[in-house]
Amino acid sequence: MSALSDLKGHLDHYRQLPYHSDAKLASKLEEVQAWQRARIQQTHQALFSQPKNQLMAAYFVNKLYGGAEFDILARQLERIIPKAQKLESLAPTAALETGTLAIHSAIVATELDLHLAEWLLAQDLPVNEPNMLLAYRTVNEADERRAQLASLKDVCYRTDKYINSFMLQKAFALAKSTAYKYNYHPLYDFIAEGFVAMKPLGRVASFIEPVCERELEIIEHVHLPNNDGRIEPIAV
Repeated sequence: MSALSDLKGHLDHYRQLPYHSDAKLASKLEEVQAWQRARIQQTHQALFSQPKNQLMAAYFVNKLYGGAEFDILARQLERIIPKAQKLESLAPTAALETGTLAIHSAIVATELDLHLAEWLLAQDLPVNEPNMLLAYRTVNEADERRAQLASLKDVCYRTDKYINSFMLQKAFALAKSTAYKYNYHPLYDFIAEGFVAMKPLGRVASFIEPVCERELEIIEHVHLPNNDGRIEPIAV
């Protein structure tokens, strides 16, 4: 299958998620995702606040994680994908595959949080740390969250490799006029913004490795039988 065929499949799955037709569930998911973004920002504040990391931090939280900005992008992509063969013939396959993987990762993040929202809604519980801890442990998708982090890491390393290839960068730049001419710019811009966000990092590992390491620690802590009642372990 082509990158755009894969992308269409991911978007079709995304549109079938039940919160799109359930206002109460959509509201609860919005609360969960807002809480998650705030928690991620707080957890990684020292890393995210470094000047070279700020663009990537914003892209990570607002585009790769899911939420309102991603939903707008998904709607735009749904409109253009059926007619985007022209872009696929001109833009480098590696760039389209990386963009597709990033979008799939964001959809998986949304779906994992949706499962938390469904449980909280069924229990009629507000979104706060104690209830999120209960939801995490009851839904019990630790392995799925580890896999989603691995996918995010893969996106980052693929993009880093792409940034360091002059030929791929040149080919992608040449495809811009075609992308805009045929109104494929939402997909093009999503990929291009990732390149721009990662460029100041120098080495993408300096950003994504500590983020994933800390998030994996939190997953382990959340699912410990003797958890102290917190989402995050207390720093020693």
